[in-house]
Amino acid sequence: MKKIICFISLIAIVSCAFAQDYYSNGNNNKTKDKKYTVEKPQRPDNYNELEARRVVFGITVGPTFNWMNWKNHKAAPEGYERTSPGATKIGLRYGVNLDVDLTKSKNFYVSTGVLIEHTGGNLNFNENVYLIRDSLVRNIDRSYKSIYLTIPTAITLRTPSFSNFIICGNVGLYHSFNLYSRYQSSFQIDPSAEDIEKESINHITTDWLKDNEVALFKESIFAGIGVEYVIKNNLKAKLYINYAQSLNNYFSKNAKNSLTSVKEKAAIGTVEVLFGLSF
Repeated sequence: MKKIICFISLIAIVSCAFAQDYYSNGNNNKTKDKKYTVEKPQRPDNYNELEARRVVFGITVGPTFNWMNWKNHKAAPEGYERTSPGATKIGLRYGVNLDVDLTKSKNFYVSTGVLIEHTGGNLNFNENVYLIRDSLVRNIDRSYKSIYLTIPTAITLRTPSFSNFIICGNVGLYHSFNLYSRYQSSFQIDPSAEDIEKESINHITTDWLKDNEVALFKESIFAGIGVEYVIKNNLKAKLYINYAQSLNNYFSKNAKNSLTSVKEKAAIGTVEVLFGLSF
């Protein structure tokens, strides 16, 4: 009987020893697994703080090249034409812009801002000209210039940076409000006069006059490509080349030709080269 009790006791002691060793090894394994799962992730070598920003502010300035085209050929009576003489008016666009990233990719931005736009163009047409008391029909070269307050709404796509360069593309709308408009007319009193007379006495160029027949609002569509260069940290330089085309009439609905009573209707095309900084 004593041998049986001693044997059972020995088995119990050995079982407890194996159990203690098993649980000890299990806890060690869990500790090791836990050590690897909570390891702090490392940023990739090409991580760029600038690309990770959600909101990017910037300034923009650059020249624009503008031209005007008559859009009402079908409504004009026979023998009446209004065309652009091919001259391009140099303007200016400048202001502040804001890009907001609404995705996790850091490559898709919604762009807006506040810009000032100096634009205009040239047109050639026939119209009544009042000299002293008489009204005479004259062929006129007329220059237009306007200043607009513009709010862009656009989508800007940016590639990941490589060697500090980022390739970009943008497309959107310019919503513009007229602040200032002027026009200047040039014509010949006697088109049959000699060239020397045309340059001296026969040629008339008026002063710049206030234009009350320009529409208050101008809506334009634009698209272009650009490149940005990361200078340091959050500072980068950028260059964009855009083409813009106005969608509505440059003139107001009350603007009519005094000779034909045809409503004036023209559009402005623009190529702009914009430089800027963002931070």
